[in-house]
This record gives sequence, C-alpha cells and structure tokens, in this order.
Amino acid sequence: MTASGHPKHNNAPVIDAVAAVVEQWEEITASPAELEAFGRAMANMVKDLGLSPAEVRALATKGSSAKELPCLLDALRISIRALAEKEPMLLNDLRRTCAMCSHKQECDADIAAGTLVPAYQNYCLNVDAIDALQHDSNFTAET
Repeated sequence: MTASGHPKHNNAPVIDAVAAVVEQWEEITASPAELEAFGRAMANMVKDLGLSPAEVRALATKGSSAKELPCLLDALRISIRALAEKEPMLLNDLRRTCAMCSHKQECDADIAAGTLVPAYQNYCLNVDAIDALQHDSNFTAET
C-alpha cells in the first residue's frame, strides 16, 4: 500500500490509455451493442483506477498531458525514477492532478522563464505532496 491508501502497482500505462480513449470517445463508431460493452469496460477501468466521474470529465475536457510534472520534479531534484519504483500510485496521482490542472499556461511560462521553483508553490495542486517528497531522502536525486 502507498501512503495514499492505494494498492501499490504501476497503472501509469493504463491511466494514459484511459485518457486517450476518453479523448477519442466522440470519434468511436460502433454498433449500439459494441458501444454498450465498451462503456462497461471503460466504467470498470475507471473504477479500478479509483477515478471519480469528475476526474474522467476533466481528463476528457483538458486532455491528459502532465508534461510539466517531470520539469518540476527535475528542478526540485526529486527522482522520478525512484518515485516510479517505490511509489507508482503516488506518481500516478501526481500525473493525474497535473493533467487536470488549470494553471498550465502559468506553469509553462515559469518553465520557459526558469522561475518554476520559486513560483510553483503559488498555484501547483501537487504542492503538498511535492513538498513531502522533497523532505524524503528516498526520492531526492543525488547531486
């Protein structure tokens, strides 16, 4: 189990697949029976991943990009590799939160300007988890 209470296993590829399918939902053409079966399978995946209906809607409307997260972790010298190995569900939670964030433009501008580290605490939805990771030697990158 992880600190967040989720079972410890790596679902990142599944979450990415679910997000990709949700993004393409309107483009799917199939018979009503196929769509019904697809809907049941999708509902089961969403349930297994612990996503709420609001999170699924957010992924569908905002996309699933969490490209800013590796930049932030790198800038803070948090090892994404160690995080993926030791707490994959936490990493998935961080990615999902980042993907649904409404501060993408601000974050991207801070990345481009090199001001991400002092600025992210003002708007990042992952700030509490990231702050905890900074204080955990299991996840800090070696210099």
